[in-house]
Amino acid sequence: MRLTIGSIAPNFTVQAAGGYTVDLAALRGRTVLLKFYRFATCPVCNLHMHRFINDYGKLQALGLTTVVLYHSPADKLANENIDLPPFDLVADPEKRIFRAFGVETGLAGMFSFAVMRDYYRALRAGFEPGMFTSDGGITGNPADFLIDADGRIAYAHYGRHYADSLDADQVVEIRRGQSANLIAATPRPQQA
Repeated sequence: MRLTIGSIAPNFTVQAAGGYTVDLAALRGRTVLLKFYRFATCPVCNLHMHRFINDYGKLQALGLTTVVLYHSPADKLANENIDLPPFDLVADPEKRIFRAFGVETGLAGMFSFAVMRDYYRALRAGFEPGMFTSDGGITGNPADFLIDADGRIAYAHYGRHYADSLDADQVVEIRRGQSANLIAATPRPQQA
């Protein structure tokens, strides 16, 4: 079931790559970006992740804490991501966190122009096809969530297909829009 804006984000505590513990409740007081990708050898996911890492400085400038989840086992995730990214990378092979956040699946997500375009781009960039090494299945769609400092869902994006994941520029625009709305909604002090 999809999560809605304003609902409390489901808590989780997991081990991230590099041996760090990620506890969503302990991140209260910060704005958190959660990104859900499919499996570690998904060429489209890896293309998007590579771009996301390259543009990550834009999100660091906003003070976002980022956690990226894959439904691959930790050893497979470690093998595919030799250099640890500048954020926490989490394996969720049982899809426990995926289910808690309502991340959706479906074969229809495979058949779109954007997926075929990005699949071709991924192969040209040197990413392996990955279809026969998919763990946890090939039917998962990506999802992205911004969680506010109170632990509530501030923005939820459920991908329509395998290539429908927010990039860094989109997250920046969403975050700036939220900040502008917050400033507009804050009452101004009255003049004496």
